[in-house]
Amino acid sequence: MRNIDLIREVTNAAANQWHSVLTGLNIDVPDSPRKHTACPACGGNDRFRFDDNGRGSHFCNVCGAGDGLDLIRKVNSCDTTEAAKLAADVLGIDYRDAETSLQDASQRQNQLEAERQQREQERDQKVAEDAVKRRNAFTTRYQALAEKAVPGESEYLKAKELRGFTFPVLPDGSLLLTLVDDSGDVTAAQTITPQGEKRLVIGSTKRGAYHAVNAPEAPQTVLIAEGLATALSAHLMCPDALAVAAIDAGNLLPVAELMRKKYPGDKIVLIADNDQQTGGSEIGGTNIGKEAAEKAALSVAGWVSLPPTDDKADWDDYRQQNGLEAATQAFNESMYQPQGKAVKPQLQAIEDGKITARENDPLKPRIESRKDGVFWVTPKVDKESGEIISNEAWLSSPFSIIGEGTDQDADKSYTAIRWQHHGQTVTRLIEGGAVGDRDGWRVMKDGGLKVTTKTNLRAILSDWMQIQSTKAPRMKITPRAGWYDGVYIMPDGEVIGESETPVMFNGGSAAAGAYTIAGTVESWRNNVAALAAGNPFMMLGVASALAAPMVSLVGADGFGIHLFAGSTAGKTTTADLATSLYGMPERQRLTWYGTALGIANEAEAHNDGLLSLDEIGQGTRARDVYTSAYTLFNGKGKLQGDKDGGNKVLKHWKTVAISTGEISVETFLSAEGIKVKAGQLARLLNVPITRATELHGYQNGKQHADALKMAWAEHHGAAGREWIRYLSSHKQQAKEAYQAAKDRWASVIPQSYGEQVHRVSDRFAVMEAALVVGGFITGWGEQESRDAIQHAFNAWIAVFGTGNKDHQQIIEQCEAFLNAHGLSRFAPFPYSPADMPIRDLAGYRQKGEHEDSPMIFYTFPAAFEDEIARGITVSQAAEVLKNAGMLIPPTSDRGYKRKSPRIDGRQIRVYVLKFLPEDEDSQPEE
Repeated sequence: MRNIDLIREVTNAAANQWHSVLTGLNIDVPDSPRKHTACPACGGNDRFRFDDNGRGSHFCNVCGAGDGLDLIRKVNSCDTTEAAKLAADVLGIDYRDAETSLQDASQRQNQLEAERQQREQERDQKVAEDAVKRRNAFTTRYQALAEKAVPGESEYLKAKELRGFTFPVLPDGSLLLTLVDDSGDVTAAQTITPQGEKRLVIGSTKRGAYHAVNAPEAPQTVLIAEGLATALSAHLMCPDALAVAAIDAGNLLPVAELMRKKYPGDKIVLIADNDQQTGGSEIGGTNIGKEAAEKAALSVAGWVSLPPTDDKADWDDYRQQNGLEAATQAFNESMYQPQGKAVKPQLQAIEDGKITARENDPLKPRIESRKDGVFWVTPKVDKESGEIISNEAWLSSPFSIIGEGTDQDADKSYTAIRWQHHGQTVTRLIEGGAVGDRDGWRVMKDGGLKVTTKTNLRAILSDWMQIQSTKAPRMKITPRAGWYDGVYIMPDGEVIGESETPVMFNGGSAAAGAYTIAGTVESWRNNVAALAAGNPFMMLGVASALAAPMVSLVGADGFGIHLFAGSTAGKTTTADLATSLYGMPERQRLTWYGTALGIANEAEAHNDGLLSLDEIGQGTRARDVYTSAYTLFNGKGKLQGDKDGGNKVLKHWKTVAISTGEISVETFLSAEGIKVKAGQLARLLNVPITRATELHGYQNGKQHADALKMAWAEHHGAAGREWIRYLSSHKQQAKEAYQAAKDRWASVIPQSYGEQVHRVSDRFAVMEAALVVGGFITGWGEQESRDAIQHAFNAWIAVFGTGNKDHQQIIEQCEAFLNAHGLSRFAPFPYSPADMPIRDLAGYRQKGEHEDSPMIFYTFPAAFEDEIARGITVSQAAEVLKNAGMLIPPTSDRGYKRKSPRIDGRQIRVYVLKFLPEDEDSQPEE
């Protein structure tokens, strides 16, 4: 067979299967025309591509182009005929003079395939062995260098005016630069002499390895440069971005692909070296730095920044020649995205040190908030058609950020977000530190908002939320309801009134869903208040409800009304009537049974408002009621430490409570052995009520109560809000009415009445003022309102008494002790211990000469101070008993102890008490 015929036959037989032919000859070529590899002929790095085109077409930047036979010829250093024979052997073509059977050709081809596989296995094994050797060599060499290096500034960088950057420096002044792979392991290193000579450490695995010159926590932009100096200059021009060095142009693509994997949502900018020939681009030539950067940018949908010079230069050269400010501006203006003819390059902008795309950039990754949800959109350009393809990742169901503000009391910032859930508008506040973490996501999901579970996408959503919150309107945040910055906050967070800065409630009540509106002010007045008119205790309930938002405005104290009587006296009806001013009554009732923190939270949520508590005794324990009452009317929460150090902000409030029960609070607590202090009874007023007498045409009390319930079910909430609006613009009128009521009560209460009575009169004064001023709400006249409050006061004082309650309790405590222990622990005088041994002796007793004379008790100081005066200041207890005639003072009238009669020849100092007969007045002298 002639040589020319052989070449023609091989060329025809190999058409469209050159990849297999070359592989059979152990010549590795890429399986895609777009993939660049090392040339199998000359070994040129990343400069060879295999187009095939049916002819084995290929191109190498170093050894040129050709077809399949040309590549075989170059690899084997032979002529074309010999190359054709090699290909014929793979194809099974007989080119020898002697005829070869098809079977022999098949056997030959099988033999060649086996030899090829053997060579491939040997090559793979050698590659693996070489890699181990290279890695070991690198580790040994690198460790030896690292041990010699000390941290310092490199002369190489100083010469480039890059000061303040610390790197390991070798004894000869060379900088030792480490490169890490995806796992963070050091796989390569480079030395840079003071003169700028760069060498890879022996055994380095450079591909995909990089050096990061900074480490921002959550970068939005990644800058990838070739050399270290360029990466440092890029860092100076954009300090908030992550800047990395890839060492050379050939490593830009692997590092870019790695950065895209690590930061899927970030903007990636390739900091290109301008490698054009001297004299400008019109001279021609290959710009390796630009081409490598554009290739990497296309692979990761990134951007390219090229120094605007006519000569070969990188961005570090440009910074040195023009200064940092000019370089930053040029860096901004030169940035573009290589995406072919379909989309023009978009210039970028640097705002506050961060790279951002211009508004009209169609390829900018972005968040889109739409009706169907919030999405992360990452546009890419199709390399074949040039069309923009928008890849979308779902982040959450739709929501909006409506504000950002700070709780001045707690010194914490919050982001306010809002969304729709099952047709309802949901608004939540997320503490600034919780945005993007588990607690923040829980707040959103608990409110019905769906959020992606993917960590990387949550990070993108979190960043967007924080950026959007800085653009949202400023707000004021408060955990306390009531009056705040000129507006009034309801327990459900509704804001009544207008503030220059929007206000948002950060508290919450268990009864928040009860504050609804039905009907109007007029319909409540005509259908609800009209049925309560003429019934003093029902009017008292309404008075407490009207007084609730008024107490802070006029400077009054918070207090409570406890209505007690039998089961059919209308206690619950009266309480529900009061709460109907602000919402649906039944749903506003809370319970006495709760923790101190729970009561404190409810009190804060009802600050400047009415708090309704259900019946004492039904499922409640005395200790819970005592703790709750103390917490409620103390006006301050429990001091608690903060996990971050210091103490939490102390909760405080001022509220009016309305409570019900079949017995008084004092009786309920006393039954469990709990002593109620007089000060507490002056804050929670025990008012015994009677049935309604004015039934407005109904036959009995039940029909009247049922009519009221039907009325407030259809008419509630509007009247209370109108009352709050009125108070907000008539504060002075409210203050004047309260002062007038106080003056009136001061004039009608005798001076001989106890201190607590005068103090409690202020509570009735504020309720009277609320009824008088609020006549336009209720429709009741002034005198009618005053009479109702007076009637309630008379009922209260019948239980409390007119004296000083503290003094009365001291006397009762002393009498109780003497009644219980007067005969068992006080020895008769004279006394013989041998005749009558007494355990826990408290003193001695002596009967007067007459039968109706009081018993005298010579009480040991320990018994008096520790038991009779328990829980009371000793001097106060002694003074009260002295004024009541129960304690006989010394003749000098100095102090309270005197000498006892001689007992066993000696006298001791004792408190001398006398037990008054039952018909003797035991009230303290005023």
